[in-house]
Amino acid sequence: MGLPLAAYSMTDTLSFTQTAGHFADRYNKVSVFEVSGGRNGFAAFVYMCRLNLDLDGSLNTYGYDNPAKDSVQKNLIPLESWHRGRKGVSNATSERVGLGNACGDPGDGSKGWQNFLKGTRNFYWAGIKAVSKQQNLTLKLLIDDRPELEAGLDTYARHGKPPVLKPVGSGYFPVVQPDTGYYISGTSVVGDASLSPYDAHRYLDSEVVPYAVWATHWNHMILNGKSVRQGDFGLAIENATGASMGYVYGDSGTPNKVGECSKKLNSALGRGKGTGLVTFIAFPGSGSGMALGKSPEALILIKVLKNTLKLHTNAEDLAARLAMGPGLAEPLKTVDLNPAQAHLYNNFLSALSKWTVPR
Repeated sequence: MGLPLAAYSMTDTLSFTQTAGHFADRYNKVSVFEVSGGRNGFAAFVYMCRLNLDLDGSLNTYGYDNPAKDSVQKNLIPLESWHRGRKGVSNATSERVGLGNACGDPGDGSKGWQNFLKGTRNFYWAGIKAVSKQQNLTLKLLIDDRPELEAGLDTYARHGKPPVLKPVGSGYFPVVQPDTGYYISGTSVVGDASLSPYDAHRYLDSEVVPYAVWATHWNHMILNGKSVRQGDFGLAIENATGASMGYVYGDSGTPNKVGECSKKLNSALGRGKGTGLVTFIAFPGSGSGMALGKSPEALILIKVLKNTLKLHTNAEDLAARLAMGPGLAEPLKTVDLNPAQAHLYNNFLSALSKWTVPR
């Protein structure tokens, strides 16, 4: 461990500055702080928020049973479904409503998922891979060309002008995994970039890889000349228990929401139970691109440790600030902590100790 908290000089301690960023989780506004300094030049954005589950990238995220005799789409159990097994809700309805999560908004003020469920074709496939029949003449993929699955758009509104609906039959249909019958759910950051975009194993599996969803608003947040980008890394700590896990910003699709994360990260952090708050420590400029390689979990561990080790002599400082409120101008002594703060301090310190002691 480092020095006792009270023994740190001002040049040793970390600097906390609240940013002017406008972030929110699914419930409330979220404050983001720049944390930098210390003996080893630590630098990170820190925020606390509640979690929201993202299932993109899993091999069985989306699916829609097909009654055709020769179809491989039989007896599917997609992760994205709605009230599956509830009395009065058929599997077809459950799966179809789940598919609504993969529908992009057209940009004309309507909602893509609502348009899909109404059968208007005024949406685009944002969460699954889809191609037109014309494109498939060359690609020769297995596609689900049932009429109710045709997206009339291939993108969203640009420059204030909604895209024009394709003629019936010229739209876009989900690509089917020939070995499982599920659709291909992608993530913006990939694992093995050598695989085809139509290979489900190319993407970050929500059930295996701890990732957080990146918000475009991060482009406006600069610390030491760097911003948080897709493919950057961070450490997440569950406030109530001290459970922790390294993660990557592995998916996108939100302007300013934070807290949305993969099933792997969500489960490791207790699914947001307890107080519901999770602390994210994001390292700007820590990544090296949009492809992590064949072993993304191993790379995440290495990259997170590279950044957290810079906190080695300041773990107690950060734990105390997080326990007492990161907006404090000066750190207090740990003897000034009330029982609730002391509990948080011990949780944070326990978690940080696992990531800041040199191996």
